[in-house]
Amino acid sequence: MLGLRHWVDARYRREGIVVSGSATQRITSDRAIWSASVHARGATVAEAYAVLERDVPRVRQFLLDNHVAEADVHVDAVATEELYAYDDDGNVRTEQIVGYALTQSVRVTSSDVELVGRVARDVTQLIQSGALVVSGAPEYIHSDLGEIKIRLVGEATADARARAEQVAQHSGATLGPLMSANVGVVQVNAANETSVSWEGVYDRSSVEKDVMVVVRTVFELR
Repeated sequence: MLGLRHWVDARYRREGIVVSGSATQRITSDRAIWSASVHARGATVAEAYAVLERDVPRVRQFLLDNHVAEADVHVDAVATEELYAYDDDGNVRTEQIVGYALTQSVRVTSSDVELVGRVARDVTQLIQSGALVVSGAPEYIHSDLGEIKIRLVGEATADARARAEQVAQHSGATLGPLMSANVGVVQVNAANETSVSWEGVYDRSSVEKDVMVVVRTVFELR
């Protein structure tokens, strides 16, 4: 974990000094979420479901064989889609069903972040056995992000006060009490990225992340 980085933007208002401070902390994700979908088609629901009954256990066994804990593996319900015929003009003929497409997802939620990333890459090996498996991209999160945000708000506020004191000292004034504080949207970027959004950024694609909090404060000047 790297140290904190701070920046400050200060300007004067009639009623005091406005100081915007920030704090950034590098974190390492401690949870990974990943899913793979297994697809099957058949002229009947039973025919397509038979394919799922063959291939979904293959995916599950692949995960167990690669040391994913059984409690971390979850199999979702089957989603069914009717397949319709088309006329010569390319229009769907909803009155004529020609088959069924079934999809079932297998999800993994684990604290072994490295393991999840590896099985997400390797599970498509099952395609060689005839299984139609589509692997999603793993998502990486930090289970203690709420506490980290609270701590960074305190760090950013303390930094803003320290910077405001420096500005007041150099201007010959005395810093008074905090008049107001506004916490901006928390930005969670991939490590070394600096994207900012009004709605907030929450990167889930990277294991290493930078969490940034900005606090806009107003201090009285005397």
